[in-house]
Amino acid sequence: MALRQCRRRRSPAACSSTFVPALLVLVISSTIASCDAFAALGGLPTVAPCFSALPASATALAEPLTSSPLATIDKQHDTTTANSTTSTKQQKLLDPWREYDYLRDSELEDTYIRPFFMSRPHLIVGRLLQVAQTLRKAKMEWDAAAPPPGTVVVSGAIKSEQLALTDRGARLCDRISSLGPVAVKIAQTLSQRPDLVGKEASEAFKTLQTANTPFDDDLAWAVIKENLQWDGPIAPGVGVDGNSIDNKDQTTLFASITEKPAAAASLGQVYRAMTHEGIDVAVKVQRPDAMSILAKDAMCFRVLLAIRDFVKVVTNSETNDEKVRKKQDIGTVINRVARDILREIDYEQEAQNSKKYRDSLAFLGFVTTPTVVHEYSSKRVLVTEWVKGDHLDKLSTEEGLAMTRMAVEACTASLVLTGYVHADPHEGNLMFSNDGRIVFLDFGLMSEVDDFIMEAFARGIQGTLAEDWREVTKAFKDSGFITDPISYRANDKEKWHTFGIDEVTGEDLGLAQLAQDMEKGMKKVEGGTSRFGALATVLNKELSPNWLMFTPPYVLLLIRTFLTLEGIAAKVDPDFNIYETAMPWAMRRALSPMTEDGIKAFRSTLLTESNRIQWARLMDLLKENDAGVGDNRDITEDPDLVEIDTETSELKSKAATQHVVADALGTLLGSSEGKTLRRVIRDLDSTDLIAKLSSKEARPMRRAAIQAAGGALSLPSIKFWKTKKKKTNDVSKTVSIANVRPSSDESTAMRKRQTKWRKKVFWLLLASHFHRQIEAGWRGAWALLSLSWLSVRISTGACVRAILNTFGWRRKRSQKEEDIGVVSNADAAA
Repeated sequence: MALRQCRRRRSPAACSSTFVPALLVLVISSTIASCDAFAALGGLPTVAPCFSALPASATALAEPLTSSPLATIDKQHDTTTANSTTSTKQQKLLDPWREYDYLRDSELEDTYIRPFFMSRPHLIVGRLLQVAQTLRKAKMEWDAAAPPPGTVVVSGAIKSEQLALTDRGARLCDRISSLGPVAVKIAQTLSQRPDLVGKEASEAFKTLQTANTPFDDDLAWAVIKENLQWDGPIAPGVGVDGNSIDNKDQTTLFASITEKPAAAASLGQVYRAMTHEGIDVAVKVQRPDAMSILAKDAMCFRVLLAIRDFVKVVTNSETNDEKVRKKQDIGTVINRVARDILREIDYEQEAQNSKKYRDSLAFLGFVTTPTVVHEYSSKRVLVTEWVKGDHLDKLSTEEGLAMTRMAVEACTASLVLTGYVHADPHEGNLMFSNDGRIVFLDFGLMSEVDDFIMEAFARGIQGTLAEDWREVTKAFKDSGFITDPISYRANDKEKWHTFGIDEVTGEDLGLAQLAQDMEKGMKKVEGGTSRFGALATVLNKELSPNWLMFTPPYVLLLIRTFLTLEGIAAKVDPDFNIYETAMPWAMRRALSPMTEDGIKAFRSTLLTESNRIQWARLMDLLKENDAGVGDNRDITEDPDLVEIDTETSELKSKAATQHVVADALGTLLGSSEGKTLRRVIRDLDSTDLIAKLSSKEARPMRRAAIQAAGGALSLPSIKFWKTKKKKTNDVSKTVSIANVRPSSDESTAMRKRQTKWRKKVFWLLLASHFHRQIEAGWRGAWALLSLSWLSVRISTGACVRAILNTFGWRRKRSQKEEDIGVVSNADAAA
């Protein structure tokens, strides 16, 4: 038909532009229905076997439609339309996208959207052509406006010599924005990865975080009216149509609202408004075409994947490596990503996510989210209180550093402690509030992490900082990145095979070799023990060619989260170490395992089968972390502000590790998550522990106890001689904004409750062990006497050290003294 129309017009260009899409429609339709055609022909012996061997992603498109859920979906659509018509008046401006509404409850699964597009193949063809043409134009425009070699791109610069570069980036963003939310999400992630797309492109993509191309305001008013069941004006002089008369006496939805959006994102745009109750609010309105674009893009991915797989099977060009890695099932990954993005367009769910996220991190005290105004919100309109604060680009260096650190701390705490992670923390979704807290925005994309995954990640973080690559390898194996048992090949011509299993112990022999290869790769790459991106590079480029690895679908959003955060952190702090920031939360998770295997491993690390302390391991740990200093964390005069020491020396690092362990122990003893730790302490053979603490081998431990106790005794300093004052920066006299963590009333109350319960738990455990010593007879009595004498020695040593500290005595022991065991009078008491 299209060809006949072209012949009548006798225009070759018109024939081409009409016939090519028609041909693509035919190809895609025949691809989807190919199995039915072969069945109707009675089957072809040379081709039919290929279809039986097609992977799930390809055969899914070739299944007959006799059992299709299309009829059920259409019935649901008719019911939904009828109900919505009776409940509220539909806006005609939204009619072009109304047929996609009933796909909102499908989670974009193939069994639902495939029959939907079977009767609409032209939509998929049109979308594929649109994407191809847009990307082609973007590439041509980008190359045509390329700067001369050697031009330096300055972040945020709008100077005359860079005007052309700014225009080039703006045109690129316009092209990407026109492709819809999926393309924008990808560009937002790449905006934090200049190592992948270049500095200029990454800077350009950052504008897509808050400055997408907005859609027409009349469409926004139509979405608001239809979803909030409102027939009148949106505000005085705004949103007036032919069915409503604008006058001063007519009731409006809001007291006032901006006529243009304050910000435009990938799935919606935000207006600033004032309610009749006097609340300053942000009105987030969903793009009317959001559902249609998501559905078409999900189907396009499946069609392209099916065509690729079909070609490879027919031409027998699929490699052994591709066959093995397809056990991961790319179709499953697409389903997971599509489902996650679909949740972003349910604003009621987003409102619930916002509250859940804020509540989950309430213990931090510095994390908050906008308060939702529910009476003005629906599935496509979300109204929240206006956040009084700024984004990163408007902050000072200190404020930007503070916000970035708080963002990373919040996300790492949620990764290993709460299991509820913000999956889209780009710069546009982070704000630094006027009260010094960090505000997270946009809770459409969220990740939920299982307990065993949290424990594996915590071990991986600890292992990376300690450069214990065997432990890191175990963590990857437990979290599903590496096959179990581990598979290996020497080169890409070999087939994958199990590396080996120890017949006696049953241990996977691949662990040791993979750990060695990982160590080599991490030492070669820049930032191996400080950058998450470095680890991703080693896994993808150094290890995956020889070791069979998969990317579990659940981890895709987590990778996006931390790559994005790391990109932001590198911008404000080049020396930022994401693993050091995550260490306190990883330690807390390690001391509070939730899974059965984790609890068993934790107990076996601390106790023997007879509940005696693992003394050798405890002493090794003490030697590794013996910094010879006490707590180095400084508390400011304001109890709600905590100053975090940022010195990076080895001494400070070890002291910080000691503080992290002590803080985690103290916190967990009084919290519900610390039940495993409390049970271990309860079951501990205290008689054996007291005997060991009194032995010569425990001298370093007693010395550490004296130093900690002596430092805790706050006596005023007295000096009888003058000392030469060292020049110090004025910054040291004030509290750096970057090192301050504000505390909310809720977190302060939580800490008080934990302190109360910690004291109660401590005395209960102490009483339990005291009664156990009494019941042990003479052995227990001897243990109590030893404990009393030990307490006297430590108390005496602490007092001596406190007095010496008061008079300004500081003495560093030489290496020779360390070797021969020369100690001070205070240490001698130990």
